[in-house]
Parts: sequence; C-alpha cells; structure tokens
Amino acid sequence: MLRKEKTTVFLSGLVLFSIGFVNCAQELPLKELALAKSQVERAERLSAEEFAPEEYSEAKKSLASANEFAAEEKASDSKKSADYAISKAYDALEKTLPKLAAKSREEAVTAIDAADEAYASEYTPEEFKKAVAARDAGETKLAQADASLASYLREDKDETAKELKRTVALQEYEDAHNHFAEASKISQDAKKVALDRSGSIRQSADEVDAALEKAYTYSKGGNPAIDEEKARVASAREDIEAGRLKTADEKIKTARLAAASLLQASVKDHAKNRNGQAREVVEDANARFGELNAETYLKSNAKESYASTQENLGASNESLQASGNLLEQEKFDDSIAQSEEAIRLAEISIDQIETLKGKNNVAKKDRKTVETETTTTTSTTTTEEGDKASSAQVEELSGGWKRYTVEKSNPADCLWRIADREDIYSDAKLWPRIFEANRKSIRNKNLIYPKQKLNIPPKTGKIGKAPKE
Repeated sequence: MLRKEKTTVFLSGLVLFSIGFVNCAQELPLKELALAKSQVERAERLSAEEFAPEEYSEAKKSLASANEFAAEEKASDSKKSADYAISKAYDALEKTLPKLAAKSREEAVTAIDAADEAYASEYTPEEFKKAVAARDAGETKLAQADASLASYLREDKDETAKELKRTVALQEYEDAHNHFAEASKISQDAKKVALDRSGSIRQSADEVDAALEKAYTYSKGGNPAIDEEKARVASAREDIEAGRLKTADEKIKTARLAAASLLQASVKDHAKNRNGQAREVVEDANARFGELNAETYLKSNAKESYASTQENLGASNESLQASGNLLEQEKFDDSIAQSEEAIRLAEISIDQIETLKGKNNVAKKDRKTVETETTTTTSTTTTEEGDKASSAQVEELSGGWKRYTVEKSNPADCLWRIADREDIYSDAKLWPRIFEANRKSIRNKNLIYPKQKLNIPPKTGKIGKAPKE
C-alpha cells in the first residue's frame, strides 16, 4: 500500500510539473499526459501489477519518461511516451480485468453461499436480497463485457472503432468487478448479523431434545429411532457452532417432526400402561377397604381416620375414572397425570387401611375382660410409655405451631402419616401444609429421615413462618 501511494504521488507530481509549462510551451501533450496518468493509476488500483506485471511496468516507465520529456520541453518525445504509456496501460487492463472480474465473482458466490448457510435469508432477508441482486448485476455486466471483448478482438478494419470497443469492454469488466465486490461485502455483513441471532435455532434444538428425552423416558430407552433423532440434533448443534445455521435448522425441523411422532407413540403406550397400573393399585385399595367393618370404626376414636381413608379412596377412584376417559379421548399427558394421582391416593389409602387395622386389633385386646391385674398394669405402663414417646415427638410452640421429630418406625414416617396423627391434624390430606412450611429442609416430599425436626403450622389459615423457639 505504501508503494502504491508513493507511485500515485510520483505520477501526480510529474503531471502537475508538466502542467506548469503550459504557459511556456503550449505544444506539450497535456491531454495525453493526463490520460496516461489516469489509466496507469486505474491499472494500479485494479491489481494490474498482479495479473499483468510486464504491461503495467512498461506503462509506468513510459509515463515517467513522458513527464521527464515534458520537463525538458521535448513535446514530441513526451507525446510519444505518453501514448505508449496509455497503450500499455490498456494492455495491462485488458489482461487484468477479465481475470479480476472472474476472481471477484468467485469470491461473491462463496460469500453468498456462506451467508446462506448462516441463514441470512431468514435473519437478514433484505441484506441477503441486496447481496444476491449485486451478484446478479455483476453476472449481467460480465456477460456484456465478454461479448464486447469478443467484438473488439474481431474488429480488424477500423482502429478507432476497435479502440472504442476495447474501452467499453474494459469498463464493463470493471463494473462487473465492482458489483461482485459489493455482493461479497454485503454477504459478509449479513452473515455476521445472522450468526449473532443464532439463539432461536439453539432454543429449537433444546425443545426437540426435551421432546426426545420425554419419549426416551416413556419408552424406557427401548426405541433406536429416538437415539437416531438425538444424534441428528447433536449434529445440528455442531452445524450451529460452525456457522451452518441453515443446515442446522433443516436437521432440527426434521428431528422435530420425528420427535412429535415418537413422543405421540411412546406417551400413548405409557398412558395405557400407567392406567393399568393405577387400576391394579386402586382395586387393591378397594378390596382392602371392603374388609373393614365400617360400624366398628365409626363408633371408635378412629372414625376421623376412617372417614379420611374413605375420602382418599373415593378420590383415587375418581382419578382412575378420569384417567380412563382421557385415555379414550387421546389426551395422553392428562391421562398419565390422573393415573399418577390415582396411584398416589390409593397408596395413601392402603397405608391408612393398614393403620386402621392395627388400631382395631389394639382395641380388641383392650376389650378383653379376662386379663389379670398384672397384665392390666403392664399394659397400662406400656401405654403410658408409648404416650410419652408419642408426646416426645411433638413439641408445642407459640401461635399454634408445633415441632415434630421424625422417628424410625414401621410403617415409616411420611408427611401424610404425620398429618394424619391425632396430635397433628387428624387429616392426611393436609400434608402439603407441612411440606410448604419446611421447604428449606425437605427437597423431596417423599423423603424425610429420622431425627429430622419439622415445623408444623396451624391446621388452618396462612402458613407464614415458624416461631424461633
């Protein structure tokens, strides 16, 4: 670049120096000198030194000679050198411009393809259209230039016409080169903008992955087609990183369609299986509840527990019925949710039933009148110790709050059993209040451990925070 600037300054200085002789020597070839200067500079700007080094070198030397002769007031020699400089500059351009236009065209096509791969047509459609339009304009000019050059080469009678045709051809090649260069720049800018907006494609990949993972879970990893689509999404992510957003988008769209079909099939099978499992658990709970003597429990202290069990069992049957109806309507996700609820409630009911049976057995023993005084005393002592152990688990706090210490027992402590205790809520369905009050210490509502202390909020009202006692 420095050498080019020096050359330009040198040429400009020579011509300006020669113009200084206008008043002294009107016969100096000022037009020829100016034209020679402009064409040599044009050849330099259009990379003639790369494509036609010999012709360009001759043109530059002749221009320098023309200016030297002008400085010496040798008008004839100056004109001769200027004309030769013009001729060699045109020769250099004739050799350079077709090659330069071809190179620029190749670069434009590559740049547009890269922008297209980056999905510029989607993210920066207007800029992408401008790039394509500039390329098309370059193609048109290039075709015209090729035709004009061919016409110039065929002309052998009229030298003036011949030179005119060459001048036209060279200008058309230069115009083509400029259009292609513009297309390249616009494409590169459009590609950069498109890549900056790749977040939406990444999000699409995440969504498809989530659907495939759900299908994988439902099918328990037994479907090779799911693995194939997962691999397709992984390949799309590699394309995103490489800037091939269009290819990535096509892969993700293909995977999305496949994922929808795979998920539909797997969720349908899972919904059927889960409904069947829910039916088995609910029927088991119904059968166990049917073995209980309602009159016995309704006349005892366990009547509230019996009523709670009956309510949970009724709700589990309702959920099972809803699951079946939703399955028939092909609302598989909703059906699965109802099956899960039916199973949860039925399992709670089964635990409650077994607890009621245990209480009933104790009640039967208490009703025996044949026990000796020693046995009665021992039983009373045992009961008192049990009450102490029970009360030791529950600590009264202010504002109606309590603190419960989880202990190792059989059946194991769980939130609904704690809620069902007579010294807590006597209602298993209120377990969510305990869970909500202890969210910082309970991450999994189904997992509590011995010696864990749980804050028990009042049975009704806003939960709020436990007192610091």
